[in-house]
Amino acid sequence: MAKTYDYLFKLLLIGDSGVGKTCLLFRFSEDAFNTTFISTIGIDFKIRTIELNEKKIKLQIWDTAGQERFRTITTAYYRGAMGIMLVYDITSEKSFENIKNWIRNIEEHASSDVEKMILGNKCDMNDRRQVSKERGEKLAIDYGIKFLETSAKTKINEEDSFTTPTKYIMARLNRKMNDDAQADSGGPVKISKKRSKKHSIFKCALL
Repeated sequence: MAKTYDYLFKLLLIGDSGVGKTCLLFRFSEDAFNTTFISTIGIDFKIRTIELNEKKIKLQIWDTAGQERFRTITTAYYRGAMGIMLVYDITSEKSFENIKNWIRNIEEHASSDVEKMILGNKCDMNDRRQVSKERGEKLAIDYGIKFLETSAKTKINEEDSFTTPTKYIMARLNRKMNDDAQADSGGPVKISKKRSKKHSIFKCALL
């Protein structure tokens, strides 16, 4: 059977239980929203194929489905991930504070060059807001990663939450492919003085 896509990217949704990860996933993958999602135990993922720069990119988006409550998210879950969206609830100070813990978890278990993005979800509930947009932006700047406020309910930045990291992954992959092609053709080769302990995930992204 002929392959219907050019690339396959694995993306992860990370964050405290109840911040709306599953709602974001269903809104993006199926354009559906349900206020009665119940946290389940296990791992679940959805598929959606998008087109970017005339290439079909199959996004395999994984949801922790309740595992985060038991802090059992380990290297196996992160393996092969090319992008991670860290999600907090703007009406929950605790979920925002825990983003730092999730970043430490990513640094411990994920590839060093994984694309990261912070999402402040439920921004339609401004009357119950506990975390200002400015604080979310500052946290992202402190870690040198991207930031968006989102709402699965009203579709605010719902598409960009997934397409933005995909664009950066694609750009980085293209740079690496160009560098490899230049090296193969006898062009200048950049030699790094220090090799990261973690292997790059971009060496096998082209499927």
